[in-house]
Amino acid sequence: MAEVLPFRPKKILVSFLIVAGAWRAGAGATAADLPPLRASQPPLFSADVAVTMDTLAHPGVTVTITLPYAELSWAKTPGGYAAGAGFTVELDPGNSDRLYGGAWEKRLLILSYDATHSSRNNLIVSRSFDVPPGRYRVRVRVRDVSSEQESTAEDQLVLQDLARVPVGFADMQLGVVDSTGAFTAVPTRTFGFDSDHIAARVMAFDRRPGSWPRQAALHYRILDDQSEVQFQGDTSVTMTQGTQSLVVRPTRSELFIGEYTLELERIEGKSRWRTSRSFEIEESGPPRGRAWNELLEALAYIAPSEEVDAMRNLPPDQQSEAWDRFWRRRDPTPDTPRNEFMVEFFRRLRYAEQHFQGFGVGWRSDMGRIYIKFGPPDQVEQHSSTASTPAEEIWYFNQPYRRFEFLDREGFGRYVLIGQTGE
Repeated sequence: MAEVLPFRPKKILVSFLIVAGAWRAGAGATAADLPPLRASQPPLFSADVAVTMDTLAHPGVTVTITLPYAELSWAKTPGGYAAGAGFTVELDPGNSDRLYGGAWEKRLLILSYDATHSSRNNLIVSRSFDVPPGRYRVRVRVRDVSSEQESTAEDQLVLQDLARVPVGFADMQLGVVDSTGAFTAVPTRTFGFDSDHIAARVMAFDRRPGSWPRQAALHYRILDDQSEVQFQGDTSVTMTQGTQSLVVRPTRSELFIGEYTLELERIEGKSRWRTSRSFEIEESGPPRGRAWNELLEALAYIAPSEEVDAMRNLPPDQQSEAWDRFWRRRDPTPDTPRNEFMVEFFRRLRYAEQHFQGFGVGWRSDMGRIYIKFGPPDQVEQHSSTASTPAEEIWYFNQPYRRFEFLDREGFGRYVLIGQTGE
């Protein structure tokens, strides 16, 4: 009998150091990626912080905040359902009395109650701030106007002085392009079945003397979380002025679920200017080749063996349809484009791979298998090793009650399951 995959969304606080801007280097230099800030308590939001540049090449900082409708408290009104959110962005240099940023509110009124909880609906707000080069503490606060509940995400920002850089990029924005070529930013940098429309928009600048227009040769690469190149290509764009927004779309972007980085590089002779942005694919079609059978091993944790065996014996031309059927049957919200069951499964799979490796594949370990089946435990009890006993870890789940006991018998962090209690 298949296990039910319970949903316990894991709260993650991302800590990072932002080093803003792209620069020139003969051997090639890379601007640090800027992972989104994410709140660790409700209202849960993400904030994409990017160095931007106006048409006069003046740098600044743009903060784009994404707040799901479901994180807000909605009130019934004569006109529909109302909610509101307050936003505060602070860029604190720490060594002066000047504080950069701003505060504002946004009110919403919608007609349908279902829309207040739809996974497709987000409140997205963006503000740009003129900030001189320097080091800043960035704080983003979001407040639910009705409940007064507030959450915060913060870390460091180092904004470089690009005034002396002759050619380069401001930070890249990731998004999608439609059939007309119009670009729409995706500030969460999370993509699903729209991943074949991924594109990058970047503000390029060229302060060198000479006539216009001029050609800019660009090279792009998409790398996986092991830094292996999945796709790459070259393109050339025409710049008609010293500062110009460019949109680059990879010619191929069929990516399986996982974490990736898009790099964009401008090459002229021996000099290179590079910028990059990380992103995530949370839904996709099936893996290909040997990866198909490997993934079926993990699916066996949540599905009946006969269902998995039937998929294992399928020819390649039938695997895509079987993949879709498998996840459609488990989709808790079939009327929406996002399959939360699939998203949660692969989040757990990646977490298990990163945290339970020991001497082998993380998701194949005992801890990985239990984590994928039941999610993060509600309580963890740890006992250090002694001269006579190995280290022990006990996981507790409350609803329904389950208890799993693991021992590190070899002393190298490879915990094995030795006992379990509960359903």
